[in-house]
Amino acid sequence: MTFLETVRLQHNKVALALHKVREGSGRPILLLHGLGEDATRVAATGPAWAGPVWALDRSEEHTSELQSPCNLVCRLLLEKK
Repeated sequence: MTFLETVRLQHNKVALALHKVREGSGRPILLLHGLGEDATRVAATGPAWAGPVWALDRSEEHTSELQSPCNLVCRLLLEKK
């Protein structure tokens, strides 16, 4: 899946990537995914929605190897300090 646009966001020590999946008119929708998944899988099965569709990732998730949910939770907890 190729995203139309990616906006990099920073929240404290957490880097996020906001991907524009599909253009549309009307209200936008934000797709979220579970731990260990990435936006490409969620976006590929996106909803029948008339408005723009966006998906959110930790910035490295969509380009790195699939990480276990346990590792991601540990990393998030460590980054909060």
